[in-house]
Amino acid sequence: MRNVTRFVTVLLIGLLAVAANLMLAQSTATGPVVKPAAVVKKAGQPAPAGAKTTTTAGGHKAKVSTANSAADTDSFWIEKLDIDGDGDVEDTNLVWDDEDKVLFAYSDGAFACRNGGTATADLLVAAYAAGNTAKKPAGSGFWVADLDKGECSAQVAGLFGCKFDATGTETACGIATLDEKHDDLVIVGARY
Repeated sequence: MRNVTRFVTVLLIGLLAVAANLMLAQSTATGPVVKPAAVVKKAGQPAPAGAKTTTTAGGHKAKVSTANSAADTDSFWIEKLDIDGDGDVEDTNLVWDDEDKVLFAYSDGAFACRNGGTATADLLVAAYAAGNTAKKPAGSGFWVADLDKGECSAQVAGLFGCKFDATGTETACGIATLDEKHDDLVIVGARY
């Protein structure tokens, strides 16, 4: 009986390792290609004259509240910015959350996928500025895209995102939710 138990344990560990390797191999081709350098560069800069006020950033499922209280508003403006780092500028909605020191950038449109295709998606990028209340390194942040099933190899429809460090290197990616209270992205599942 002991040999059977040992065999089953070894078999399960082997199967888990194979599944993990398949997920890792698949993960490199899941999601859009996002290089957030242009957004990071703007984090912490003052809002331009004429900026309007808002209490949210993003749109549709890729949307967060930036209000810390009922009376709190943040600066909102639109400018041409290369939100995804592909070399093309897009009309980008920017929201500067001055209390939390986070710059949010949002655009919807066609984005390149890691698998070589394109997707039409809502894309929200957040970059932490110096002195942010989340105590994250300045220049780090996250991005999240609302993908339909099949877009960018997504096996299910929903939010897919990545966290990145101050160098722009992705540190964690997968199925995600937005944590509005802490201005953060929560990876809730392994990559698609």
